[in-house]
Amino acid sequence: MKNKDTGKIAKIRSAGFFTKGVVYVLLGSLTFMAAFDLGGEISNTNDVIQFLLEFPLGKTFVGVIALGLFAYSFWRFYQTIKLPESDAENETLKSGFTRIRYFYSGVFYGVLAYAFAKPLINSLTGGSQEDLKTNGGGDKKAALWELLSHDWGKALIWALGILIAGQAIQQFYIAYKASFMKKIDNYPSVKHEYDFIRRAGRLGYIARGMVFGVLAFFIVKVILNLNANEYKGTEGALAYFLSFSYGNLLLGAVALGLTAYGMFHIMVARHANLTRLT
Repeated sequence: MKNKDTGKIAKIRSAGFFTKGVVYVLLGSLTFMAAFDLGGEISNTNDVIQFLLEFPLGKTFVGVIALGLFAYSFWRFYQTIKLPESDAENETLKSGFTRIRYFYSGVFYGVLAYAFAKPLINSLTGGSQEDLKTNGGGDKKAALWELLSHDWGKALIWALGILIAGQAIQQFYIAYKASFMKKIDNYPSVKHEYDFIRRAGRLGYIARGMVFGVLAFFIVKVILNLNANEYKGTEGALAYFLSFSYGNLLLGAVALGLTAYGMFHIMVARHANLTRLT
């Protein structure tokens, strides 16, 4: 089946991948600096937003990123409907899970885009920018506390933990197989560039797998200890690496991996037609 991802959709896809890459580069860079006391801090999305807002024209930067992430979210929803390789009449269980994964990705990055857009919305409506600093993982912990109060909720938390653990395993598998690359042998003129993209992608997926693995560990602790405070979020997952011997080196390596993942997406924004985007 021919690739339907062309024309205006291709431009939306490229803008989305470029923006996603920029966010990961900032997240990884700030965390790397924190690992070696170079002035950064272990970061989550809100920290990246606050970092950008401190610059001149910071709201403009944040607004552009919000638009780019909305573009990425739109493209994932588009994939949910149009891009799985099987036709509707040949739908398989695998392609069904692929559609669900694309839909979940669209929702996740849509929420992330809203987080970047929120400072602009607050400035227009007279809201407080302090909301960015306080809402962090509070809503997630409140939801976990509510789920822990019900038997069905505990089962749902177990399912969530299994899902996140599955995501971690998937990231490692993607890194091992380098399944995000294709057609490279048909384009020798970009061979060296694609070698860089492959290496950056592998490092990035390994780093993401490690972060997802720690998040799954947090969820298991929540259910075993019946304590929602055991969930620390992405920032806590990154900080967890510091608890190991030579933790700053481990955190630095993960941060470099996240930066590489961002660089991978920036390169994919240019050559997405030659990569199998997962």
